Amino acid sequence: MNKWLWSTLVVLILLIGPKMDAFAEGAAKADVLPTGSVVSNSEYVWRSGDPETIVHMRTGKVYTLPVRVSVEHNIVGLGDGRVILDAYGEVIIWDPITDAMTSFPNDSSSGLDYLHAVNQDLEMILWKGHTTYSVTSLTGEILGTFNTESIYESYDLLADGTVLVFANGEITKRAITGETLETLGTYTDKVRSAQYIEEANQLVVKMSTDSHLRIFDLTTKRWIEKEAESVTNLLWKDGIYYFTMRKVFDTYYVSYNVATGEWKESSVDDTFVNLRGDWYVLSHDVTAGYTPESFWKAPRQLLIDVPKTTTRYEVNQSYQVNGTAKLIDGTSIPVSGTELSATYRYSEKKPFVWEQGKLTMNTNGGYSFEFRWNGLERTEDFVASNYVPLTLDPPTGVLGPITGTTAPNTPVFVSVTKSTSQYTDSLDSLVNYQSKTVQSDEMGRFTWQPTRWFAPGSRVTVKIGSPSSVYADPIELVTVKESEDTLPNDITLVTNSVKSGVTLQTTPQATVDIVARSERGYEAWSEQVNEDGMLQIKSFSHMWFGVGTKIYYKLQDAPASQFRLAEVKATYDAPIFTWTRTPLMYDKSIDVTSSTNEAYEVYRNDILVTKTSSMPYTFDTPLREGDVIRVKRTYRDATYELTKTVRAFAPVLSVTDVMMTKTQATLTIKKTSVAPVRFYVNGVAVSPKRLSTTRYTIPAKPGDTIRVRASVGSKSREVTVELPKTSLSTLSINDEKSLWVGYVLPNSTVTLKSGTKTIASGTASSTGRVTLRFSRQPVGSVVTLTSQQGTYRHIQKKTVTVGPAPTLSSTIPSSASKTLRATSNVAYGTLTLMRGTTVLAEKEVKTTSTILSFSPQRKGMQLTLRLVTPKGRSVTKTFTVR
Repeated sequence: MNKWLWSTLVVLILLIGPKMDAFAEGAAKADVLPTGSVVSNSEYVWRSGDPETIVHMRTGKVYTLPVRVSVEHNIVGLGDGRVILDAYGEVIIWDPITDAMTSFPNDSSSGLDYLHAVNQDLEMILWKGHTTYSVTSLTGEILGTFNTESIYESYDLLADGTVLVFANGEITKRAITGETLETLGTYTDKVRSAQYIEEANQLVVKMSTDSHLRIFDLTTKRWIEKEAESVTNLLWKDGIYYFTMRKVFDTYYVSYNVATGEWKESSVDDTFVNLRGDWYVLSHDVTAGYTPESFWKAPRQLLIDVPKTTTRYEVNQSYQVNGTAKLIDGTSIPVSGTELSATYRYSEKKPFVWEQGKLTMNTNGGYSFEFRWNGLERTEDFVASNYVPLTLDPPTGVLGPITGTTAPNTPVFVSVTKSTSQYTDSLDSLVNYQSKTVQSDEMGRFTWQPTRWFAPGSRVTVKIGSPSSVYADPIELVTVKESEDTLPNDITLVTNSVKSGVTLQTTPQATVDIVARSERGYEAWSEQVNEDGMLQIKSFSHMWFGVGTKIYYKLQDAPASQFRLAEVKATYDAPIFTWTRTPLMYDKSIDVTSSTNEAYEVYRNDILVTKTSSMPYTFDTPLREGDVIRVKRTYRDATYELTKTVRAFAPVLSVTDVMMTKTQATLTIKKTSVAPVRFYVNGVAVSPKRLSTTRYTIPAKPGDTIRVRASVGSKSREVTVELPKTSLSTLSINDEKSLWVGYVLPNSTVTLKSGTKTIASGTASSTGRVTLRFSRQPVGSVVTLTSQQGTYRHIQKKTVTVGPAPTLSSTIPSSASKTLRATSNVAYGTLTLMRGTTVLAEKEVKTTSTILSFSPQRKGMQLTLRLVTPKGRSVTKTFTVR
């Protein structure tokens, strides 16, 4: 069965233009569609007119209809190249290529009012009448008729020649003669239409409540529903439904895979989407068709950007125009200015130049352009002006002139008013507003002298005045801001209250410029301080002195930028106090110093913790980094407070002693008591063994780098210790030894003590080698070896032991030998070679291997080799000369 109202043959996709490819950095390229209405189930589009024609979508060949059909639903393809024409009074089956046709009558009483569906394979047509649906053959024979009882019924012709019926809440399959063959399901709402998707064996059903996409699956006989309001432009392809829907006030393009449940949607805003056969088109170009998949990348909106660095565009200045195309899927792609076209929108064109994506406007005034790209349009308005330079010199004083530079003989509008960010009183702004339009001279300089004083913090604005054919961006400068002027100006504010007045202190006999303001006016004067350098202000000639009065003051010769503000905020003097010591992290108490005795309010992180008349105050818990401590005192209407954010402090840290062994180092450190410490060896954190609050042992060997870090909150201090690189020899002493050679700390001072008596000392070489000579020590005595180089130490203690019984071995000499090598387990004593009682050789032993020299002996002679230690321990070896 081929249903013509809702779909067309997929094969047409291959017959129209090129396939989708990428252009403009990722946009889909459209297929070119002929104008006209797509004839469903065919390769043609229908064009109305006189005569009416159809156009082959692949070849472009035009065929004239043999009769008029007037409306597009009166023409439908059979699927084999022929078309059905429902002309008034007859139905014609026509082959456009051969011009062959057959027909049968169809008068107004036949009930065959509207072509509804076609089944090419079975050569059947389903017709819709006023109150009936009828099935006929291609020759007009009526094969069956169905009477309808309501407009909310739907009939469709299936592939097997049966009719699917939605009526009276039931979904049934019926023979063309009318009898019910099978009941497939039920429904509760009113059916407006049902679209049969033959490839999916599903029906898309529209109900009277249009808030869901409803699909009835003929295979499973189950409903599939998704929330989707006002579904239109529906297509099915490769298992996926494509359509548009409304959500709130936007239109969305949607794809829905019923099998996987995958749902994809994108807002298309106010873009109008239509369906032409199996192609989606946008209203601005209905000849550009997109397949459902490629439609995601279809350009739908053009945006234009013309960057500038000034408020308006400058006349005769070339500006680069850039475009951006928004795609259906919500992404955007850049559009080069060279791909854009630009036209002026109005008939009275203003001079401009459009070249290679650059726009130049050649005269003053407004411009309106229409930019185009790939069928998209965008209108943009611009204002172009002849720019001239404009500068404003920083105001030079409270009463000084306002000056600047612009083009010669140009009107300049200058105004001055109070900054609304500082004064919210509308009367204050009105009283202080002054303005005037002045003319620049031949050099472009303009000057305006205000008639009234304007306070620090005033806002000065200049712009090109009217009338003028030139333009410059307005400039605004604010004179000295009261809230930011806290730097010294050589005048000290001593008191600031109604009771004590505003008292200033400066150089004796100096003259001070004063400006006083209240809610209703101001006074300005200069006054000389007394011989003590003091000046008190408590009253004015025409103003009331009270809370809210503002006093500006500077030395007479100082520039206006030196004006400072004292605002009277209380009747009585504030009860001033100071920190005795700045609060720090881990402190538990705070203290202030004051000459008066009013009560304090203490706040910690804006929470009142106490009201007290005495200081210091102790908190329940130590102060933490970031705590905000505020102490406040009030005397009548005057308040004074100190606020301090508790900060961490860098701790004290030093390493005063390092005692080393082969496998560990013991560090003695000096640090802030509350600061925890961490140790790192060669960059790796290690766990120390704590011996005391200042001594720690860590695993480290000579040559390692130790890093010690102490922290207090976010502050820390580090000390790096480089252990000397050496081999630490093991001390070995017995009652026979008077010499020790070994390795200790390089360049260190080395001592060997027996008890408290130093028995040997020396200095180690750069490699740490040292030789110590000492008297033999008795068994059981304790000797201590100390090697010290700066803060580095190495200590060993040993108990003197009994020397071992000596052992002796040697080479056996031949009659030609003049030497022999004797080996022993000790490196001390006297080695003697004898023949009988005759001494052949004798030598003091200094190493465990000793060479004796002697004259050659006859073969067979018996020789005796004897080693005697200093303590008389001996060993003898007898051998025969070879």
